[in-house]
Amino acid sequence: MPRLMRSLVVVGLALLAAGCATRMVGPGPEDDVIAVTGLGKFSAAPDVALLTLGVDSNAATLGEATADAARRMSAVVARIKSFGVADADITTVAYSVDPRMAPIDPLRRDEPPRIVGYHVGNVVQVSVRKLADAGPILDAAVVAGANTVRGIRFALADPAAAQSQARAGAVADALAKSRQLATAAGVRLGPVLSIRESSVSQPIPMRAMAVRADAATPIEPGQLDVVISVEVRQSIQR
Repeated sequence: MPRLMRSLVVVGLALLAAGCATRMVGPGPEDDVIAVTGLGKFSAAPDVALLTLGVDSNAATLGEATADAARRMSAVVARIKSFGVADADITTVAYSVDPRMAPIDPLRRDEPPRIVGYHVGNVVQVSVRKLADAGPILDAAVVAGANTVRGIRFALADPAAAQSQARAGAVADALAKSRQLATAAGVRLGPVLSIRESSVSQPIPMRAMAVRADAATPIEPGQLDVVISVEVRQSIQR
């Protein structure tokens, strides 16, 4: 038998032996496990309203635009603070300065771009801890000069308690599923091997609104659902 042929036969026999050995290996520890995902949800009334509002100013020069934006935002912030909102609850979340360009003349495409003015935007987020004041603060801010209202959303100042309730519910749900699967399969459950929290979700209702200075803005906070997902792995006793 040629040497190359003998080598191929030896390799083939080795691979066949390895394959047989693999098929004879019994199930490992990873096979004696029931793994499930449990969900827990806890509903709570929000206690903080987050208002996002600001000013947009347009002027022929940059100095005029920034001065107008600063003047109007100062008036808006002062009016918000008159409701007892603390300095720490007013945060600048966006500030932009952009040139406004002249329209392009299709007959004069070779001409360089020309600046005809400037736009300055200043946006703050206000944490209102007395929900009844959220609507009046929005209205007062618009009267004071705010011309950008991006909306309102609600949150929990301290979500830890709601998360704890949802987490306990998620684990209980996972263990109940494990017992159901074990009963259906006719096996006995052993100890829990691992618990992994895979996600925490606190949906925040958001309302975009058009605020009129001559009308009271109604605010309905609704309910928040805090949802937690856990993965539980439990051993199977043989």
